[in-house]
Amino acid sequence: MTTTTYHSPADEIEEEPFTGFERVLDGDPAARVAWLRTESAGDGMLLAGMFSVQPSTFRYVFGGDETLYVLEGSCTIVPDGGAPVELHGNDVASFRKGTTSTWTVTSPLRKFFVISG
Repeated sequence: MTTTTYHSPADEIEEEPFTGFERVLDGDPAARVAWLRTESAGDGMLLAGMFSVQPSTFRYVFGGDETLYVLEGSCTIVPDGGAPVELHGNDVASFRKGTTSTWTVTSPLRKFFVISG
């Protein structure tokens, strides 16, 4: 069995533009993602990475079950038909696959995420 380990200071991870929003409603998200993991060792999907986004408002559909940890910044996520979820640095949240939501990012946001499914 082989093991792949990723280790690097978080601010040195290579980022790429992220454009996976359903629709941008206000502002320019200028979103970036750095992939730490893009496959599972078994069946199913397993993604992990770092995500950053600038103040903006956008629609987003969760493509898998996602758990996130906010490193810095703040936002409000409103799942369609659900209560607003306000997040700030050091907060964690989890959303189900298929959840359609509106995000309002009020200060530059950086999060660590894990997506499974």
